[in-house]
Amino acid sequence: MIKIGIIGTGRLGSFHADKIVGNTDFELVGVMDTAQLAREQLAAKHNVKSFDNPEQLLDIVDAVVVASPTSLHYELGSLALRRKKHLLVEKPLCNNAADAEKLVELANKNNTVLQVGHIEEFNPAWQSAKKYITEFADNKPFIINTTRTSGYTFRSVDIGTVLDMMIHDIDLVLSIVQYDSAFVKAVGINIIGGQHEDIANAYVQFEDGTTANFFSSRVAAVAVRETQIVTVNGNINIDFAQRSLTLQKINDSVKSGNFAPDKITSETIAKIQPVFMKEFFVTTKIENESVDALASETKDFARAIKTGTPPQVTGKRGLNAIKLAEKFLNTIKHN
Repeated sequence: MIKIGIIGTGRLGSFHADKIVGNTDFELVGVMDTAQLAREQLAAKHNVKSFDNPEQLLDIVDAVVVASPTSLHYELGSLALRRKKHLLVEKPLCNNAADAEKLVELANKNNTVLQVGHIEEFNPAWQSAKKYITEFADNKPFIINTTRTSGYTFRSVDIGTVLDMMIHDIDLVLSIVQYDSAFVKAVGINIIGGQHEDIANAYVQFEDGTTANFFSSRVAAVAVRETQIVTVNGNINIDFAQRSLTLQKINDSVKSGNFAPDKITSETIAKIQPVFMKEFFVTTKIENESVDALASETKDFARAIKTGTPPQVTGKRGLNAIKLAEKFLNTIKHN
């Protein structure tokens, strides 16, 4: 059994603890936080030891979950990896690419698992969508639009919406499109005050011709988690909150150009126009069963440790997401 501890006993740390104690591959042996009441409450809940020092916790574990503020991810993550402890760190990997790259190098040097908590990878809507993306795209560029909004939660105030929310969609897009980008634009707006953007819009054109537009807001009236992928063969609309897909597949006769303006007659137009979108752009909705994504992420961490194979969201993948996010943030600063 893998002995594991948690650094950071707030909301995320508590969620991780619950999933760990429900996984038979792990034994939760301790929790650490500088906030005495929070760590003692979580330790009492699961009957484990409580620590106010990460070094003490690392003495008794094989692996650790870091669910602290992002500004502490590098400090705590590097401490764990230098001591050759397997590490699951909440997203984003770090608040800058330089530190994220150092963590990836440390994990490689010490032959330890480094997994990043990009939990949408385990959303059943995304898992289902991946089955159609390659088929629909047919090796042609995508047009991708992502929207992720929520109300203000007073959490993750050490980063802005790009690293707090948009990073989810950046990670997913980079898992299906080669990282290299040719052109980036971004704008951000601060609403609450402080140093970070609360609303952001970013656009990237990748070298293969794919374009992606990312919008995120943490001061929105309505919570939305949606992505649209437009391809040569149809559209894939993903609703992460509802765990559903809407597929719009283009009929072969349309793709063959049978309805092009220079081929179609007025008589044919009159006949098919009323039913054209329904019959030649067939729409299908796919509802996916509810899945505990955090439990799936925890299970993947255990699998990676036991088998020595990479987790689904590796440190390298988390680093790539930070690199593109950093480009967006640098552009925002200059606007």
